Amino acid sequence: MLVFKDLTPFFRALFRYIGNGYTDCQVSFIKQNKRQEYFLKRTDNKLTKKYLTNLTQGQRQYRRKKGLCNYQVFRYRDLLYIVLKSPGIDELGEKWTCIYKQNLKLGEVLEVEIYKDERNKNTIKLTKNLLKNIRSKIYLSIEKRKGYEFHSHLKKLNNLAKVLPYRGLNMQLSGLLRDINKWQKQHGTKWNVPKFFN
Repeated sequence: MLVFKDLTPFFRALFRYIGNGYTDCQVSFIKQNKRQEYFLKRTDNKLTKKYLTNLTQGQRQYRRKKGLCNYQVFRYRDLLYIVLKSPGIDELGEKWTCIYKQNLKLGEVLEVEIYKDERNKNTIKLTKNLLKNIRSKIYLSIEKRKGYEFHSHLKKLNNLAKVLPYRGLNMQLSGLLRDINKWQKQHGTKWNVPKFFN
């Protein structure tokens, strides 16, 4: 089982497993009353035993030869992300979803999706609803000439781009930059945008 406190190493490790064929997943959240350190350790131990995540490479190869699936569990704060490597028999008989069809909620606000781009490489982008919400907030801050709000939204996006330096997100933010420039011309504002957007 792999436990992470930061998004960057979480996605690096996750993409390494996806590249190795772990393309089915389950997503769940640890309940509010079970988020103390003591309960988290108990949960980690239970999941390690259930999904056999502490196997050596040889043991995993042996399971593959016997036609069985291998699993891995990722925990980022209260998010549990369990991945399955198929083909093989899932002894647990649980319900799995394709990793590319499951959005990841990474906090109260942040929600992303993993997808393969035109180069057939795994990348990340904001979900459509979240991007739409961000765009509308930025547009309103320009329209109502609220510079403080405008810059605080862009700062959050700039920080996110540093934490998740993936092509999908960068493409979304580049498109947003074009819109910001257009909106600023329409409403006569000349506010600077963070370096990331240049």
